[in-house]
Amino acid sequence: MDILPLFPLPVVLFPGSRMPLQIFEPRYLQMVSDSFRHQSGFVIVQTRVDQAAVNGQTPFYDIGVYGKIIDWDQLPNERLGIVVQGLRRVRIGPVQVQPDNLLLGDCDWLDLEAAEAVPAQYQSLQQLLRQMLKHPSFAPFAADTDTDDAVVVAYRLADWLPFSAEDKQELLSCDSPVARLKLIHDSIDWEH
Repeated sequence: MDILPLFPLPVVLFPGSRMPLQIFEPRYLQMVSDSFRHQSGFVIVQTRVDQAAVNGQTPFYDIGVYGKIIDWDQLPNERLGIVVQGLRRVRIGPVQVQPDNLLLGDCDWLDLEAAEAVPAQYQSLQQLLRQMLKHPSFAPFAADTDTDDAVVVAYRLADWLPFSAEDKQELLSCDSPVARLKLIHDSIDWEH
């Protein structure tokens, strides 16, 4: 278990995905500064819209993704632009609130998912991802996307397909790539 900074947002970061963010709140500017200084990361965790805030804090799910900053830029609007690379899922336990309102969570690292072949019944998803990677929006990711690995196929589709925030959280919470592929496959209307 490690104590890690938490960054609650209304989005899901998946392992292997990249997320651009604009940082402007003092607590998160300090968190980013600490990340640069210590070459460490932080956990992006999705906020919950189905629960009311407690003591001014919006509730969030207990599974998030630890990520590290891979790029940054000072933006013209006086904000700091960063790109975070998702690395590994964590389960968030008890949370401490720092004096600057930054949240620190006791986090357990969830098991890394070993690469495995895409099962035959989900090859249609593999083909879908290959088609998506030909589109100009996704083509820059083609070289880094192993379309033969069920883990990669499931995470990329979970990230890039237009799922609801709740569905994305459910996909992140799945404990196996095959279970994730099944959820994705079953949610697609293959008749159209």
